[in-house]
Amino acid sequence: MLLFRFQESSIVLNSFTLGLFLPFITEDLHLSPLEAGLLQGVWWVTSALLTLPFGTWFSRFRPVPLVLASLVLGLPFIFLQGAASNFLMLFFARFFLVMFHVINAPARSMMLQQWAARRQYALINAVGLCQHSILLATAVSTSALLIAALGSWRLAYLVLGGFILLQTIVWIVVAREQYAPVKDLQTALREQMENPLRAIRSYPQVWLLGITMFALGATWTAVVTFMPTFMLEERGIPLALGGPVLGFLYYALIPSALVGGYLSRKLQNPKLLLWIPALLNMLFGLGVALAPHPVAIMAFIAGIGMVWMFSPALQVLPFEFPGIRPREVAVITSLVMTLMGLGFAAGPVVTGLVAQITGSLQTGLIVMALMTGIGVVSGALYPSGRRRGVKASKAVES
Repeated sequence: MLLFRFQESSIVLNSFTLGLFLPFITEDLHLSPLEAGLLQGVWWVTSALLTLPFGTWFSRFRPVPLVLASLVLGLPFIFLQGAASNFLMLFFARFFLVMFHVINAPARSMMLQQWAARRQYALINAVGLCQHSILLATAVSTSALLIAALGSWRLAYLVLGGFILLQTIVWIVVAREQYAPVKDLQTALREQMENPLRAIRSYPQVWLLGITMFALGATWTAVVTFMPTFMLEERGIPLALGGPVLGFLYYALIPSALVGGYLSRKLQNPKLLLWIPALLNMLFGLGVALAPHPVAIMAFIAGIGMVWMFSPALQVLPFEFPGIRPREVAVITSLVMTLMGLGFAAGPVVTGLVAQITGSLQTGLIVMALMTGIGVVSGALYPSGRRRGVKASKAVES
């Protein structure tokens, strides 16, 4: 499970490190602010549009070979980014990479159901988030230095491609379904004949969960895309320092991510899991745009990172919907990922568009942060009934 999460994190490096690549790419390819936003936006728009249909269709297949197919098909487009000679070539390389990555959309929920007990889901998600944060903290802190050392942002993409190629080989060696604790997952998938999309109608609360994740995602990608440029141009913070400052998104999340499993056990009112992080996210988003000093910026960036310690508990909520079945969990999870993907897309696109219209990147960040207030509203509207606890989960497993 952690190897799978590590692969997901490595692929997403193509998105979350783009902000540190952008000053070099912009100088080379002469990008406008809107084009820069579109390079980030295409990742998450494509993910948002394809996650639900892919999650529905590919949920009928075993997750281990599905993950391998996704890695093999997407790998060439990581290298192609480094060979891009213009905006369109880079744009479409990112489009096809994320399209093949989304093939494994149902794999996270299916892997959990095949390899773990229900009571372990939140803990696995929390440890995976901590691992994700360590990888991203390292990458964000060193990307600008790596590009400077290599003398080319193109070579940095080649290094990333080689890193994921190595992980693909390790997956072939390590991921053996005969060792999975749950042996009859494929039988359960075949027995579910009705359309799993009915779950969207049966569990309408998923829309409120998804809107909250939309708000969190929009803030995150706007910050990772434009804060290096904002700190350089408007706060005089060089990229060599801006990378480590941005890394506080992850430095703060590394220890706090492990709290996610605890929150999942202790907070029985799901409403609290939604509106509290949504409110903090909006306030911290405004803070990074308005803070005049690097230390204050660092603190607000760390706050945005810590907000995500709630996400392991949020990811478990669909498994707790009464009467939900394996493929329905995959579909519900895919819908949440779709809405979160729309947020990841909207953050940089809205910020870049407002910055281009007003001539102020700060204004773009402020408008984006205010837009994420929708997450506070959706969290407040979420049903406040008591969550199914570990005892209920054990009963379902038995």
